[in-house]
Amino acid sequence: TKVEGNAEHPQGHGATSVFEQASILNMYDPDRSRRVQQNRSDSDWQAFADFAREMHADAANRSIAVLTEPSHAPTLAALRAQLEAQYADVQWVTYDPRGHDPVRLGMQQAFGAPYLPDYRFDQAEVIVSLEADFLGATDVNSVTNSRRFADGRRLDGPEDAMSRLYVAESNYTITGAQADHRERMRSTDVRAFAAAIAAGLGVGNGSSAGNRFANHPMVGAIVEDLEAAGANGVLLAGDAQPPEVHALCAAVNDALGAIGTTMVLYDTEEEVQPPQPEALAALVEAMDAGAVDTVLMLGVNPVYDAPANLNFAEALGNVRRTVHAGLHVDETAQACAWHVPLTHYLERWGDGRSYDGTLSIVQPLIAPLYDDAHSAIEILNIFATGQDQAGYDVVRAQWRPVLSDNFERDWRRVLHNGFQPDTGYATVTPSAAPVSLEAPGDTDGLEVVFRLDPSVYDGRFANNAWMQELPDPTTKIVWDNVAMVSPGTAEALGLEVRYSGGNYYADVLEVSANGNSVELPVWIQPGHADGVVTVSMGYGRDIQSRRPARNTNFFDTDDYTDIYGQGQAIGTGVGTNVAPLRTTDALQVARGASVTATGQTYMIVTTMEHGAIELESRPLYRMGTYEEFQEDPEFVMDVEPYIPKGASARDYPELWDEDHPADQPSMRNNPYYKNQWGMVIDLNACTGCNACVVACQSENNIQVIGKQEVGHGREMHWLRIDRYFVSPGVEPEDVPEDPQMVLQPVPCQHCENAPCESVCPVAATVHSPDGMNQMIYNRCIGTRYCSNNCPYKVRRFNFYNWSKTLPTTTRMGLNPDVTVRSRGVMEKCSYCIQRIRGTQQRANIEDRDIRDGEVKTACQQACPAGAITFGDLNDDQSEVNRWKANPRRYEMLSEYNLKPRTSYLGRVRNLNPRLEEARRTA
Repeated sequence: TKVEGNAEHPQGHGATSVFEQASILNMYDPDRSRRVQQNRSDSDWQAFADFAREMHADAANRSIAVLTEPSHAPTLAALRAQLEAQYADVQWVTYDPRGHDPVRLGMQQAFGAPYLPDYRFDQAEVIVSLEADFLGATDVNSVTNSRRFADGRRLDGPEDAMSRLYVAESNYTITGAQADHRERMRSTDVRAFAAAIAAGLGVGNGSSAGNRFANHPMVGAIVEDLEAAGANGVLLAGDAQPPEVHALCAAVNDALGAIGTTMVLYDTEEEVQPPQPEALAALVEAMDAGAVDTVLMLGVNPVYDAPANLNFAEALGNVRRTVHAGLHVDETAQACAWHVPLTHYLERWGDGRSYDGTLSIVQPLIAPLYDDAHSAIEILNIFATGQDQAGYDVVRAQWRPVLSDNFERDWRRVLHNGFQPDTGYATVTPSAAPVSLEAPGDTDGLEVVFRLDPSVYDGRFANNAWMQELPDPTTKIVWDNVAMVSPGTAEALGLEVRYSGGNYYADVLEVSANGNSVELPVWIQPGHADGVVTVSMGYGRDIQSRRPARNTNFFDTDDYTDIYGQGQAIGTGVGTNVAPLRTTDALQVARGASVTATGQTYMIVTTMEHGAIELESRPLYRMGTYEEFQEDPEFVMDVEPYIPKGASARDYPELWDEDHPADQPSMRNNPYYKNQWGMVIDLNACTGCNACVVACQSENNIQVIGKQEVGHGREMHWLRIDRYFVSPGVEPEDVPEDPQMVLQPVPCQHCENAPCESVCPVAATVHSPDGMNQMIYNRCIGTRYCSNNCPYKVRRFNFYNWSKTLPTTTRMGLNPDVTVRSRGVMEKCSYCIQRIRGTQQRANIEDRDIRDGEVKTACQQACPAGAITFGDLNDDQSEVNRWKANPRRYEMLSEYNLKPRTSYLGRVRNLNPRLEEARRTA
């Protein structure tokens, strides 16, 4: 019922991204495919297996094309080799909707081989990101990157060093939000920016003459810092940048001496491959010519997201035998002769490699929910060998040569540990080839930048209700994708987003590029580059629901509809598919685009209506510079209480007599329980990636309510991540074009002087003996006085019985250790009380004290950056007490004397004095 990372794994160390946390709901998705289909009619696995055997029997006369997701799984590689040995012609295309070739091709250009770069941000003094959102969940190594980056930014005291991060990007990302210095610019301008940096360092054959960034203050500062850092500096580029920019970054890192230190290269022993667009175009050409007998698509959906100029769906119609295997009857499944339900990764046997190459055996944690569902290796095995074998047997056969002579013993050891130690890729330290990268001239018209969505990814999470309702990390929009533009671009084009009745109403645009058009609502995003339209992939899906429509009249009102009760998949028709704007030459960026207002408006629901804040007057989020921290380590306390406009200064009296003061030595002599629980959140480490939000949702049976109810302000998340736009000296209502963005997690603060407790007429919210603010659900009568009295606004009310109409399969994912709340009940963060009580029971049985770190909340366990610490305040040696002693510690709204048990560590920015002086002068 909950996904957790392996704490002993050398890469993840027990943390996960938001997508791993949400994947449990993908398995229990009621719209999952359940039956084999042939020509859109129900069939069965046996009929498909017979078809695959017939193909294998005549393999010498057959041509087959296989499209699969990117994978380094040994068993899949072995089956590919068997397939190529059996069939007359095999075209194998590794299909990634993002077109993830720029990194590989850039390394290939720089080093002559497609080495895999791994960045050691914990070793870096200076990090320069050229539109690389390496902290975002859509990055393939985001979990490790987040931990390493946070390790380079942790501050115990003013004597500690911290890294400095520069970011150049077109749209605000969570990596940009962490930047010490950020420059917004068009995606196409990043190339010139990179060339200017390289020229300043004397790298490459390019010249700075004519480069409009040659004298840019930030370029000069970056060059100066990288020269000083040497091998402890690193430069990297993102997927939206072409291979030449990646090659140039590699050459710069080589010149700095960073290869082998801050930039490690893995030799995956992968052969040089043609770029994915070329391989896909060649396959489509063969399909159009009738040169392909069978197309086998495993876990991919090219009919939905292939480049528009390929006309993939039309080409697929020219193939006699088409097979699709996936979790849903999606767009590609509906265009194929055969569809086979895939097992979820938690239901199947398999193997794989982590980013550093460490080998693992994938074992199922649950029996497949549906009999017809099979894994990709089971399907491919029949085509390759003619045998219908269980995945367990196929994987074991491939692992026999890998393990020692005592196979059974070592097999069990790998299953127990979760990975095979010392099986990572070999590292290499080659020299980079010279790179010539001249700065391009100005380009006319708008450009459209395509990004993987931080919630639904490439569409594989589009039918996941948790992810649809998860606020975007920067815009906080739910249940939609938008066309993001800067305030300057919006003004130039006459575009508006109006706020009314708690929601936003945006102008609808027709966005045109590469001969195609789509319609999207506009969203005006501070910090966005001018002349750029940013759109998210993964929306506008067409998924067939496999569950029957049912009567939804379960509620007392006539105007409310359960999101699962509409007779269609919840992801169908949500948002707009932007794939028609992409071509093989414009997978990441489409140039020469245009937008036209249609005259229509569209309601956008966002969970955050905060504008700019002035930190000097609203100290919810506290931040200072590294220089200020060194001069005054307790700078977070140098703030004045917030006084609302029109109010007079006043003291904030205690809410009641302080019988049980928290976080003081006298606490050990009070009648509280021997454990006193508390939490610390380090804002210098937190990236706002949302992993904690979905982990909390999964652990605590938090329900989704749909766009309409979120629009009413009734979202149910126990943990939210507030986003503020900060610009010192600017009034809160005046959001500047290029503010700084900061992110802050806000769970229940578990106040010692909890204002919610004093107003509850039935004692439904009470203080526990171990110091937590608890909800007694069966006492609650729904007055909502507690929510009104909570200054943090972290309590959630069930206006409807969200759980009553959950489909049977979705109910299977509910945590049995947590009460499923009903209508009329208030709920909130409980510090994962079920985990605390379970650990206490084990400790009592074993007649011992609870060990420090033995209790981990769901948000803490999932956090990739390790930003959350939880533990016993009565334990002098506990990690939570160590962080509470940090000089950056503060409590939110401490002026109200609420004495929260959740503390924050203020953020520190490592500013470059040269750039700060230039900014003040400007």
